[in-house]
Amino acid sequence: MASYWHQTAQGKEHEELAGDREADVVVIGGGITGVLTAYMLKRAGISSVILEADRVGGGTTGGTTGKITAQHGLLYAKLLSEFGKERSREYAAINLEAVERFKEIIDAEGIDCGFTRADSYVYALQDATALKEEAEAMRRLSFDAEYVGLAKELPFPTAGAVRLKDQAYFHPLKFLYALAEKLTIFERTRVLEVKDGAVHTKLGSVRFKHLVFACRYPIVNIPGYYFLRMSQQRSYLTALRGCADLKGMYVDANSNGPTLRPAGEDVLIFGGFDVRSGKNPAGGKFTSLLQQARTFWPGCELVAQWSAEDCRPIDNVPYIGLYSEAEPAWYVATGFNKWGMTSAMAAATILTGMIAEGKDTLKVYAPARFEVAASAKNLAGDVGETVSGLLKGIYSVPEEAFQNVERGKAALAELDGERACVYRDDSGRTHVLPSRCSHLGCRLEWNADDTAWECPCHGSRFDIDGAILDGPTVKPMG
Repeated sequence: MASYWHQTAQGKEHEELAGDREADVVVIGGGITGVLTAYMLKRAGISSVILEADRVGGGTTGGTTGKITAQHGLLYAKLLSEFGKERSREYAAINLEAVERFKEIIDAEGIDCGFTRADSYVYALQDATALKEEAEAMRRLSFDAEYVGLAKELPFPTAGAVRLKDQAYFHPLKFLYALAEKLTIFERTRVLEVKDGAVHTKLGSVRFKHLVFACRYPIVNIPGYYFLRMSQQRSYLTALRGCADLKGMYVDANSNGPTLRPAGEDVLIFGGFDVRSGKNPAGGKFTSLLQQARTFWPGCELVAQWSAEDCRPIDNVPYIGLYSEAEPAWYVATGFNKWGMTSAMAAATILTGMIAEGKDTLKVYAPARFEVAASAKNLAGDVGETVSGLLKGIYSVPEEAFQNVERGKAALAELDGERACVYRDDSGRTHVLPSRCSHLGCRLEWNADDTAWECPCHGSRFDIDGAILDGPTVKPMG
């Protein structure tokens, strides 16, 4: 299911890595974080090589809503309470700066990507108490934000909204492809291992002085232990034609309602029904989205539908900086919590400063942090989910479950004494995979909307024949 952005932009193909080489900086990941980091390093006079497992923009960047905003849900009241004013100001300042950096780069490079200024809104469907607290927190941090009684443009009633003025939206792939043409990138080059100062792939190795993990979810488990500090969620999105002409960008405060933004040419991006990866066995998210949209705009036309995966850190703040104290030449940018555009720009700015000038990361983003008050509850839940996933599979499923799988359906079944993931396609052909994820062994679950097997522990995803759709795994199934 190609996103609207993939349908309306085409990037240059980059060759695969061939043989061994060296680079000052190796960047793992050709999404917006990796490309922006390499671009800023180049402006600072430092060469880099990007290694992308698939195609540039083929992951979360190609599925984003493309909102460029420093308003990240109801975050700032939480930041002030749990991180304090100094770190909250750090976060606010660099994300506001990120909006302007996008504009500066777009103007400097002459990129035609539909960059449009717009107000950003977080709304609530019922209780507005948290909105008022958020507006006050944002004012304390010098945002031009205010609580408004109604989100008047929306086709459904709300209890109120927090408005942040003068943010922006754009076509993320048109922007990304334009920058990528200026960089050294190897596509279809999956990194399998980092060892002895080099990244290793099936196509060759690249020795580095500095290494940046910009691949959404870090692929190296130890050191860093990011698999204990994040979960992954899927967002479901549609592009619609024939809806109301919205001017602003909107997101629900509690993830109960839709997210919306205009995309030009009478197209509206409309999404919702977010779910943890591996927790959508019955599907129906796209059907529900379209049904909901047509209650608001009868007769609207479906242009595209897709899903995207995002990392949620345990304290809701990204990890940007040193990968681990044990590896002083490694850097990471992950855990953007669905706010990838300004977070990517913030990460590129911070990591370029660290590599080019020896600066420290901002304290609020430091990967070595562990905010107990902010993190304990979610950490317990995420570790519990991992343990639960590993324990599943002790109990066998009767063989009848495999024999009775209908066309277009999937099941976990017992096959020749082994647990298996089974999918029968529309032609009647059966596709069988092991039931344990190749990353850390959690039991896979079926996602009917995406026709994919997913790991609920860490979010790795596979197609029906075991090819990798999303990491952190680097090993296909089967």
